[in-house]
Amino acid sequence: MFVCICHAVNEKAIQQAVSEGAKNVRDVRRSLNVGSQCGQCVRQAHEVIEQAKSLISKTEFYAA
Repeated sequence: MFVCICHAVNEKAIQQAVSEGAKNVRDVRRSLNVGSQCGQCVRQAHEVIEQAKSLISKTEFYAA
């Protein structure tokens, strides 16, 4: 699903950015321009980022 229509950024792109080290909306904005145009996507982007971080944490916990 698209999160940022202005820049055609979908959930997978945000998840990939998180897996590459993005920790918050500011980091994702730097790499994908999310929220830099109209700003309507910031809340949804934040939710996707938090979900991705949670999944990464769980994966690391169970891998250890």
